[in-house]
Amino acid sequence: MLGQKARAHHNALAFIICTTVLSTALTGCSALQPSSIAEPQLLSGDFAVPASEIVLTVPVMAAVERDQMLIVQLSELIDHEADNAADRAELFYELGVIYDRLGLEGSARTMFMNALVEKPDYAPAYNFLGIYLASAERFADAYEAFDAALELAPDSVYTNFARAIALYYGKRPQTALRDIETFYRADRNDPYRMIWYYLIEDATAGHETALLHLKQRYLQANKQEDYFGYHVIDYLTGLISKAQLLSLVKDPQLPMYLKIERACEVYFYLGKEAQRQGQLKAAFDYFHLAARTDKYDFLEHRYALFEIRRMAKAYGLTSYRDRNPLQDPQLQ
Repeated sequence: MLGQKARAHHNALAFIICTTVLSTALTGCSALQPSSIAEPQLLSGDFAVPASEIVLTVPVMAAVERDQMLIVQLSELIDHEADNAADRAELFYELGVIYDRLGLEGSARTMFMNALVEKPDYAPAYNFLGIYLASAERFADAYEAFDAALELAPDSVYTNFARAIALYYGKRPQTALRDIETFYRADRNDPYRMIWYYLIEDATAGHETALLHLKQRYLQANKQEDYFGYHVIDYLTGLISKAQLLSLVKDPQLPMYLKIERACEVYFYLGKEAQRQGQLKAAFDYFHLAARTDKYDFLEHRYALFEIRRMAKAYGLTSYRDRNPLQDPQLQ
């Protein structure tokens, strides 16, 4: 029975992703006409982030070359050594993860769909497809994908996390609370779980309550692990300044791969705080800085692009329509 349900989910998602997306594209165009369109200059003015806060990063080519080699190796395994559907599904999924890490979302989606063709009850592939659908603002389809993943793997709390973020951006933060609570309880020491709990609570209970609860969870955490996210919480709770937080990214002794990761995270959460405070141009520019790190496999990068698209639509910056891969007219 479970396999039949998963197969039905798979067939629906295959149709959703692989067929014409005319209705979605039309929705994207109509969304460019909100009441706030009167002030497009708000987001198109001079860059609001001062030069002192900008950290330049460059790609780590050794990591890119490593991933390219892995693609070749995994492709050969699929062609010559994987002798059953379960093995092929796992290999296709691993290929999808690597393509996603390289920013090749179209290739990644294809690999995840291939995994489901081989094994229709392969939960991790549903989870990734749900993330893609949510970032394309196709929330109903995303929830269906997450539901399928959780039906197949009820203990996968990372799917709860992905669904919580989708519900948050889908303007259902009250429902998202259940999923983020489940994710937080699985590891109360993880600062990123606390940060997203804070963001979702801010949208439901208000800022003062969300900040109080963040401080309480932070005090209760066992901070033995050296998570950079703890410094982000220090900033959110007022223990350190923005300049002190950015100094941890600018550190000249920091390896470039860590600088990229920290910059992606810091700029995204600075953008969320600026957004909360009504500093929309600063938020827009911080999100661009997060996106410019090209740290494709970080959720902060993915949702920085989401924030950019949403804000651009709200202010009539029509040139941003093509930033959504599932609403690209070329796919029609």
